[in-house]
Amino acid sequence: MKSNNENELLDNVINSIRSEEIDSASVSAAADRVWARISAANTVSDVKISAVERIENCSDFQSLIPAYLSGNLSEARSLLLVDHTHECIPCRKAMNDARKRRLGIHAAPAKTKRYSLQPVVMRWGIAAAVVIGLGLLAIPLIQNYLPFGTKLEATVQAAEGQVYQIADTSTTAVGTGSKLQAGESIRTAKDAHAVVSLGDGSLIEMKDRSELYLTRTRQGTTIHLSRGNIVVEAAKQRNGQLFVETGDSLVSVTGTIFSVNNGTKGSRVSVIEGEVKLNHAGSDRVLRPGEQATTSISIERIPVKQEVAWSRKADKYAQMLSSLAVLNGDLNAVARPGLRNSTHLLDLMPESTVIYAALPNLTNTIAESQRIIQQRMEQNPALREFWAKERSGEHMGEAMETIREFGSYLGDEIAVSVSMGEKGEPTAPLVLADLKDAAGFRKSLEEHIAKYSQQGSKANIQFIDDPGSADGSNATKDTLFIWIQENLLVASPKLSQLQTVATLYANRSTSGFTFAPFRDRIASIYQEGAGLIVAANLEKIVEQTKTVRTADPNAEKHEAALNQLGLLSLKYFVLDQKDTDGKTHTQAALSFNDSRRGIPSWLAAPAPMGSLEYISPDANVVAGFVVKNPTALVDDLLGVLGTVSPELKSTLEKQQTAHGLDIRNDIAAPLGGEFAFAIDGPILPTPSWKLVFEVNDPNHLQQTLERVVGEVNKEVARFGKSGLEWNRSEMGGHNYYTLKSTDFGVEVNYTYANGYLIVAATRALVERALQSHDSGVSLLRSPKFTAGLPADGNANFSALFYHNLAPLVQPFADKLASTAGSLPSGPQQAVKALAADMPPTLAYAYAQGDTITFAANTEGGPFGLSPASILGMPNALEMQSIIERGMKK
Repeated sequence: MKSNNENELLDNVINSIRSEEIDSASVSAAADRVWARISAANTVSDVKISAVERIENCSDFQSLIPAYLSGNLSEARSLLLVDHTHECIPCRKAMNDARKRRLGIHAAPAKTKRYSLQPVVMRWGIAAAVVIGLGLLAIPLIQNYLPFGTKLEATVQAAEGQVYQIADTSTTAVGTGSKLQAGESIRTAKDAHAVVSLGDGSLIEMKDRSELYLTRTRQGTTIHLSRGNIVVEAAKQRNGQLFVETGDSLVSVTGTIFSVNNGTKGSRVSVIEGEVKLNHAGSDRVLRPGEQATTSISIERIPVKQEVAWSRKADKYAQMLSSLAVLNGDLNAVARPGLRNSTHLLDLMPESTVIYAALPNLTNTIAESQRIIQQRMEQNPALREFWAKERSGEHMGEAMETIREFGSYLGDEIAVSVSMGEKGEPTAPLVLADLKDAAGFRKSLEEHIAKYSQQGSKANIQFIDDPGSADGSNATKDTLFIWIQENLLVASPKLSQLQTVATLYANRSTSGFTFAPFRDRIASIYQEGAGLIVAANLEKIVEQTKTVRTADPNAEKHEAALNQLGLLSLKYFVLDQKDTDGKTHTQAALSFNDSRRGIPSWLAAPAPMGSLEYISPDANVVAGFVVKNPTALVDDLLGVLGTVSPELKSTLEKQQTAHGLDIRNDIAAPLGGEFAFAIDGPILPTPSWKLVFEVNDPNHLQQTLERVVGEVNKEVARFGKSGLEWNRSEMGGHNYYTLKSTDFGVEVNYTYANGYLIVAATRALVERALQSHDSGVSLLRSPKFTAGLPADGNANFSALFYHNLAPLVQPFADKLASTAGSLPSGPQQAVKALAADMPPTLAYAYAQGDTITFAANTEGGPFGLSPASILGMPNALEMQSIIERGMKK
């Protein structure tokens, strides 16, 4: 009865609000805004179901209900309808009536006997399906959710102020020592605090006005945080995980310290120590010390120290966070291996080498980083307490001692070579390294092999004293042969590799590789100072691959196409990563034998990019490049098309003649050689894309565009479509063009300015591009962009790619969540992992002569060889957990 009175009161309030008079001008303006939004979001599916074009009254809203219930109403209109039914009593009743009628329609067929033709077969088939379905549902339910063999142990360890156990019909005060059963809610009143201890040693500290209850299954223990703020000190989970569920997110850990705040707007998760996995809207994200995530853009991110300031251990947590930040800085300051300017290992590689890699000896860097971690642990009581509690150092000392021991025997680098077989397949690798103490290295390695053999591990390592007389016929395919001579280490799964090096070493000579141009290219890297090197002889790989003919009758045709594109003129690929001036520099060079045709001839030498002046400083993704000649690029592509599919090229030529168009002369020729693309604004609900082209003949290009639109409209008219509509307006001395398709909801806006064509999704974006150019406040003046510019002496680029993805993460993740039913979780996780915690990055390219050089300046580089990356910072204990798991295996 009380519920009915409340509903009647609510209806009266809503009716009084609805009866309030609003001036007609406000109503008209609001209707225009709504209609503009609906028109932009309109989809093909809306056309399938009859609905009004303008929504002006309740009848219009009610006409949308059938489409909404059948799932064919656009997202924008669905939101408007749902919002309206919350406020409008008649429309809400109409929605409920429609749902009931719809349920009745679907329920009716169940009463008919459609299986009467084969009653016995159908009955048994249905019964079998039901049994199988229930079995498939029951198995995971039994395994993961029913509390078989699991007992929840939870005790109120401390209670300050008014702490209650909440049930449906009762509220009971609880105090220190009270036991909590599964499903029993505990709530802290204003200014009250509580600490709940779990059977595994985990502690849950509750802030005032917080409420939670606990459950346990075979997956682990789940803290259901109904509201409020908690700090969890999760003990190491031996079986399963510890979860925190807030309604809109799920946090999972195996042992760490973190905070979860569940409020009206959403949740905020903060990590103090360790690693936390956060699942929100089907996407996973890993958080580490000092990091924080929210489930709504309306929730402000605050320092983790501030988030847990209410805790009784706030000082300890602050000390831990501060210490980890200092530790991260100390690790990044650890000296990396010095640059190497020469190596004799290069001249011992086989003449057939097609891939060469050289890795610097990182032992001292890793050992020094570990020493710093240990020192910080000893100085910080909070970290030392955690270290002792988790016993994370049980195997760490042993592992680090092993790394330090082996590293002390090695020289400055380890080099690897891979050759190619007669059939084009890679052969067994050859590993070479200088040794400082050959006898000590062998003795140490033999001791470790014997130790692991006693522990049940099989190490198929065979020492060779004399490769010339050795017989490897009894060796397995997993055997690794090792030969140590004086201070040279040689290792390979193929005995013949050792024999070749042994012959060279005995004769004090070098291999034929010494005189190969590929070797000279690698040597030039050492002369400039080498860090990590990866090099490939693409010329030899391509040539070897061409000699291995296939049975494909189109093989020669495809080879001719690749040759026209210049891909068969590839020569070398060389990557070098090194640390200089406190930064990690990564550079990759791709060289060609012939740079006069195909892809190598497209990219122009470094040149100014005026197109970037139309991109705002807030752009999230930007790509720009300059080409030598757009018409030559089209000629190459058409030539390839003629080689691969002459019929298709002939059809294209006939279509061009029939419509009076020429791709080369009407589209490519009017263009200049400069292009830029950007995501320059919000990505939702419509991506704010922008294209900027250099144009040498705008009048010719505009005439071509008008002719193309005319031809398109002729074609679509045959199918009863209205085609594209032109809209031209003038403002501020610029002609603005809008192309719109009423059939497909597509709109493109553009204008010509200062020799450029600026194209965007909306007129506002085009105007914003002009403002960026005219005001001088463009991407080129952005501190985030200029911070990535290299000091290499070049004034311009041939191409560049810039991204600042952080502002896109949250809205894009929310959009993925709304489409989770149609989009697999894998892509959602990939997007989240790619964008999360990624700083603005600039990658660039120089086309000079026969070489295109790609480079980027990012901390740690793509191979993550900085000490912080190696040890998994900012999670300082990640290396320990990895080693511990490895030692247990």
